[in-house]
Amino acid sequence: MANPRACGHLDCGDGHQVWWELTGNPAGVPVVVVHGGPGGSIRPYYRRLIDPDRQQGVFFDQRGCGKSLPAGALDHNTTPDLVADMERLRDHLGFERWIVLGGSWGSTLALTYAEAHPERVAGLVVSGVYLARAFDVWWWWQGGGHVFPEVFAARDAWLPAAERGDPRSAFVHRILDPDPAIHRPAAHILGMAESQTLDLWPAAPGDDPCGITDAAVQSARIFAHFEAHDYFFAPDQLLRDARRLAGIPGAIIAGRSDMCTPPQSAWDLAQVWTDARLHIVPAAGHRWNDEQLCRPIIAELARLAGAG
Repeated sequence: MANPRACGHLDCGDGHQVWWELTGNPAGVPVVVVHGGPGGSIRPYYRRLIDPDRQQGVFFDQRGCGKSLPAGALDHNTTPDLVADMERLRDHLGFERWIVLGGSWGSTLALTYAEAHPERVAGLVVSGVYLARAFDVWWWWQGGGHVFPEVFAARDAWLPAAERGDPRSAFVHRILDPDPAIHRPAAHILGMAESQTLDLWPAAPGDDPCGITDAAVQSARIFAHFEAHDYFFAPDQLLRDARRLAGIPGAIIAGRSDMCTPPQSAWDLAQVWTDARLHIVPAAGHRWNDEQLCRPIIAELARLAGAG
């Protein structure tokens, strides 16, 4: 993968410095890529989604994530803060409008941004749609156990028996505990379980809780912070406000075999955001390293960039 042609830290206030990168053609249509998580970061393979001849990719690490500073920070780290950071970055880079691409938690943030600033969105593509409703939370923590019974059972068996009825509260409480002896193993156990739901052919997880990296712990703590605050949304806020997307061209893409964010949420969003094309991709999973999932994303970005 080519190195970015420009990069740097943007001062976003509250002590936060957000890392950003530009790739592709300086004269191309800007496409801002919103990574997953909460607590994820820019991945090198994201760059292949951008046509380097006709588009310019805008990548950034959200507050506390990746190369953004301070690493792992939870203070002043909310969904409205992240939306404001995107606007600061757009203004800093001098773009009047841009295409917004988000996957997984990135779809949540991309939709929130587009609902808040529809006039700045030339097009919108989301995959692995997560709407942060009660259903979505239930599926992630419990519903997926109908497909991965042994994975979820092993996860919950790590908890005291009295806490297994509410694994969300139990894990979030432990991961946010300031004591590394408590939060590191909890982050490891939860990460092992999640890793088995992301790909059609997942790698075998490690079994050494001491082997979890500091970066993975920071990521887990940011995730738990957003979980503890219900992603800073009112109930059903994201889908209810999807009417604000009217007039924005775009696409909603779901892997038929996405066990992390199943296609139901993509379908529900498509019923409200009727300007979007819905693709449910056979034999595709959740992440952008899935070739089957990437093909319609690249095609839809090309369509939207051509219309811009």
